[in-house]
Amino acid sequence: MDEEKFNELKTWFYTYVSSFYTDDSFIQQNVILKEEHSTRVCENASLIAASEKRGKDDYFLAKTIALLHDVGRFEQISKYRTFKDSESENHAVLGVKVLKTAGVLSILPADEQRINLLAIVNHNKFQIKGNLDERTLFHAKLIRDADKLDIYKVLLDHYSQKDEIPNPALYLGLPDKPEYSPVIVSEILDNKVASVSHVKTCNDMNLTRLAWLFDMHFKETFRLVKERGFIDKLIATLPQNDEIKTLQDHLNEYMDLILEKH
Repeated sequence: MDEEKFNELKTWFYTYVSSFYTDDSFIQQNVILKEEHSTRVCENASLIAASEKRGKDDYFLAKTIALLHDVGRFEQISKYRTFKDSESENHAVLGVKVLKTAGVLSILPADEQRINLLAIVNHNKFQIKGNLDERTLFHAKLIRDADKLDIYKVLLDHYSQKDEIPNPALYLGLPDKPEYSPVIVSEILDNKVASVSHVKTCNDMNLTRLAWLFDMHFKETFRLVKERGFIDKLIATLPQNDEIKTLQDHLNEYMDLILEKH
């Protein structure tokens, strides 16, 4: 994988995305949202890959996977008017179908085509599945980290402007109530990735995303989470009480411990 092939795939991606531009304001808003998200995830992947000093091939492969990881979202929002996979299609699986149908990955060697597809299909799973070889596992972990970093940004941007620029596609149908699940809090305090089975409110969803800290793999990811203040900013969207303050301290201590270890 080299820069020339990456640029060729980048040209295809932005041309493909532009085919979903529409006068329908709801769909257009969310096509742009995912286009900009993909661009930033690519930038995050670039930072993480560079920090791991894996060489040119893996650097551009990581950027390619990141740019293409959500390619299924555009057909999903246009066809179903939702980003909720359970009410439409698994967007990662849909993305793999799009890439296979387009044949766009054919410019890459067979092993890099396989790594792309396996990393993309694993990026939104609760846990990485399959007996992956070391290089594929590296890229599956990297896209998950790069994606989570930008979802934090998307969430926080949404909360800062939800009254002025509402976007129902980001609510996932959850009520914005002050309640939250103590079970999810308990899972986080046990350093567990929280199960979505207990998610009933927007607060619950934000708690599960805070728990993503326990499913991050690279020192650079933790450095960026800390540098960008994502944990404290997400905590600020929750009810402010002693339990949430304990949670905040726990997450920041865990993050600092990881950064000190490496």
